[in-house]
Amino acid sequence: MHKTAMADAKRFVDKYLEKNQSYSIAEIGSYNVNGSIRPHFSNENWFYLGFDIVSGPDVDIVIPESNWPQEYHNNFDVVVSSQVMEHVKRPWSWMRDVASFCKPGGIIYICTPNTISYHPHPIDCWRVWPEGMRACMEDAMLTILEVYASNIDTSGIARKKDTTDHNERKFKSRKQVMMF
Repeated sequence: MHKTAMADAKRFVDKYLEKNQSYSIAEIGSYNVNGSIRPHFSNENWFYLGFDIVSGPDVDIVIPESNWPQEYHNNFDVVVSSQVMEHVKRPWSWMRDVASFCKPGGIIYICTPNTISYHPHPIDCWRVWPEGMRACMEDAMLTILEVYASNIDTSGIARKKDTTDHNERKFKSRKQVMMF
């Protein structure tokens, strides 16, 4: 994990998370190869679980590459992933999996390289620029809060749509129209 990715994770925490708020946090791709963002999420009010496809340092739960366990769907207030997206074969599908772990209304943070040397762990498939991050987040039906490139990384921050609330609002507005 390079310094700029670590600094970007800290920026996310400082800007989007309240220190006194309780959060359940999932990190996707938490295996600690050469550094981890996990320390940025160390807070007595926060519950944190690290997920990866292999066991190892900072991995709490091993999950398959696809068809992630239903028991974790809609379970976390915050889902984060740093320096992982470039290692998945189908990032648009992976983004939908990441979003599946997030509760409706929850927040997702993704940081991935846009220019860095080839580094297979176990594979290296992509470099992502802001347009690509937006496309993957939109495909996952996320509401984008911000997408930016800085140094050698591209980061995206989005909110999972609360479809229940949306449908309820849509129904109420239709009912109000029918009353007039």
